[in-house]
Amino acid sequence: MADRKFKERKLMALMVNDLGIVDITEAEMVEMEQQVHSLPEEELDQTLASRLELPYPVDEETLGLALSRVEEPERPSAGESGGFTGAPDMSHEPRPEEREGR
Repeated sequence: MADRKFKERKLMALMVNDLGIVDITEAEMVEMEQQVHSLPEEELDQTLASRLELPYPVDEETLGLALSRVEEPERPSAGESGGFTGAPDMSHEPRPEEREGR
């Protein structure tokens, strides 16, 4: 059985993938999360079933299996525009100001 947070994450992934959003800002992601979180449970399940082209009502096992196949986009690192992780971008050699002891 898929829990609510799992369903919300997967619906957001479907929305991002459907829209073809490559560079989503943190503000846009927060707004999307709020919209998805505000959905009543039944509407969340109906929306997921519709997006996954499943008949509604759908049993939890079928929905869980279909959701497990939805790939979630990776969030960009802090070095990229609109980053979420707060981690430094280590895809390059450290700049002088990033080196320890300076």
